[in-house]
Amino acid sequence: MRPNVLAGAGLLAALAFALPSGAQSPICMPFAPPWASNNAGTAGGVVMFDTTVNTALLVNQIDVNCSATAGTPVTLEVYTCPVTWSGNQATPAAWTLVATDAGGALTAGREAATSFTLNPPWQMSVGTYGVGIRVVGSGEAYTGTGTGGTPIVVTTNELSLTGGGACSALFAGTQFSIRNWNGCLHYVPAVGLYPNFSGSPTSGSSPLLVNFTDLTYTSDPNGVQTWSWDFDNDGNPDSNLQNPSHTYNLSGTYSVALTVTDNTFGTASITKIDYIVVDPVAASFTASPTLGTVPLMVSFTDTSTGNPILWAWDFDNDGTIDSTLQNPTHTYTTAGRYTVKLTVANTGNSDSVTRVDLITAVGATNNTASADILEFQFNEPRGARVNNTASTTIAPAYGTVTLPAGPPNAIWQGDAGRTGFGANEPGIGCLGADNVTPYESRIDTGWPFNIVGSHTIMFWARVQSVTSFGYAFGGSVGSARCYHDGSRWSLRSYGSLGTASTAYVLSASNPMTLVGWNHWAMVLDDAAGTAQWYLNGVADGTPTAFSPNTFVASGLGNFIVGDYGTLTSSHFTRYADMDDFRIYGRALTPAEIMTAMASENATTGTFGNGCSGPATTPFIGAGGSAPVIGNPTFTIDVGGMEAFVPQALNIAAFAVAGGVLPYNLGGVLPTFAGCSAELFPDVSVGLAGTATASVPIAIPAIPALAGAHAYAQAIVLGSVGAVSPALDIHMQ
Repeated sequence: MRPNVLAGAGLLAALAFALPSGAQSPICMPFAPPWASNNAGTAGGVVMFDTTVNTALLVNQIDVNCSATAGTPVTLEVYTCPVTWSGNQATPAAWTLVATDAGGALTAGREAATSFTLNPPWQMSVGTYGVGIRVVGSGEAYTGTGTGGTPIVVTTNELSLTGGGACSALFAGTQFSIRNWNGCLHYVPAVGLYPNFSGSPTSGSSPLLVNFTDLTYTSDPNGVQTWSWDFDNDGNPDSNLQNPSHTYNLSGTYSVALTVTDNTFGTASITKIDYIVVDPVAASFTASPTLGTVPLMVSFTDTSTGNPILWAWDFDNDGTIDSTLQNPTHTYTTAGRYTVKLTVANTGNSDSVTRVDLITAVGATNNTASADILEFQFNEPRGARVNNTASTTIAPAYGTVTLPAGPPNAIWQGDAGRTGFGANEPGIGCLGADNVTPYESRIDTGWPFNIVGSHTIMFWARVQSVTSFGYAFGGSVGSARCYHDGSRWSLRSYGSLGTASTAYVLSASNPMTLVGWNHWAMVLDDAAGTAQWYLNGVADGTPTAFSPNTFVASGLGNFIVGDYGTLTSSHFTRYADMDDFRIYGRALTPAEIMTAMASENATTGTFGNGCSGPATTPFIGAGGSAPVIGNPTFTIDVGGMEAFVPQALNIAAFAVAGGVLPYNLGGVLPTFAGCSAELFPDVSVGLAGTATASVPIAIPAIPALAGAHAYAQAIVLGSVGAVSPALDIHMQ
């Protein structure tokens, strides 16, 4: 932390290194570093304890076990309340801010001490009261003993500390006890002259009347003799009263200085920089949409307070002003993630806000009806790849089944609830339950977990045992995860609400049922600051509230479906089936959730690996938008073929044949060594011997085709045989 120097208080530094006999500073709780905490705490939350002070003290340094990484920007706040923290933990009015540091960066991570220097020092008066320590920007690691546990008590000759509790927000939010703060108080006997003051209010509209209260401490028994106030720090005294008032008529930010004298220690001064803000302005804005395919036109709306009259927008955070309009639009033509900064000003003040990775502009796929980030329909007839049939290229085109290591296709399960389909047949597959280690299946999406702002995650689930515990999805590092806890769904430590490591819990209320499939959706509306579960399209449980426009869940490794990153024995798919997993980059409405429940989306995706010809492996895809029933422009596109040799596009209605497929072509034609037929053709379309081709396949408007699948594979009969992967065409 940045050291602070208190003018005229050199005696404090001397005392810190030459304590009189019996002074036992520091006092640490529960014990000195390196600490061994069992909880990382919540960024911006408060850890509380009680203290009994036997003799007046000055705390000039506080060491804290912070959970964020070294270098994280933070500030420290110290609060006190009368008698005890217990009963006051959810009553903000009971607490008084008594000390802060100047702000800086963490010098250490978890299980080590970061030292915060207080200016002015915290004056601990004789008595018993509650204390709250808050680190803004990082969680405070603490040692919990569980509800009803025994708090830790530490004692010196001068004072004692008794463990208390923690809140996930500033005297609000989720509350926990017993929680023992991990930290140390460095103190000296209260000898000397230490100026301090408070003002109320410290911000507001002009004309602003501020009442100043002298909080100076002196050990001189005759007390403070003189006061000299400079309300705008211009070097000219404005008042000699002990507790004056002053009216600020002009907009601006003002520093305030107080100089005091006593008969023993002489003169001392303190200046609080930018202490009074008259006509404050606070920058804020919304953007819509925040995710889409290029060219992506985004509308920005200024929501700043304080009546700004000037606006400066930087749409890509390159330091260049891109617009001075209040509510501009901007088109992103290149795929990427963009940080946006807004600076606003009124007649006397300015403010800026930067939203990191707010805009995601990506390329498009032909699956235009699908979720825009991720969509696993689990309709693959076989193999260890799972198609991501999303409408954009944010996440990779497929995920990888990291388990099982067992029999082929063990993870692709039949669904008795859908007539006409059996195990391992397309159109029905799901990520299936199999309580035989190591057959529990999990999908590594290959996508670095990076969600900023509003989004919706939904899936179908069929739980085999309501007493089971399993993780449904989450990051591969950290603790961002969703789990079925034996009775309902919960999100745990899922997001960083504007700061690092902020954790919260969002739980559904209705228990899972043993019979049949249920549809679950988690809708996080960042603009509104709410997160809500939906069961079968109906809001379920109590929504979680947080500060709007602050949600971030990123830097957590790859996103995993069917588990979270740690290879645990608590895969969700050990005891349950999962199907049609989707992530949307926006908060869906209840009507949209009901629509998504009605059917899977019209999509195309590949399976199988193909094999290479003289130059490359042929590829296969689709054009003319999604394979929606009644789409006359749908095409099957192939490339990487070999010109001037026979080649064909094989099309089939089935990709299963009693275990015969995939069929080893090398056993029939030596030139096809290592190549496999993924289907037996019902139709074979000859191609013109070109390197690329687009075959029109008009999809008729026949309702009976809803949910039907067709399959295609390109084949090259050259001097070296080659085949493409197979294309799954799922019609809706």
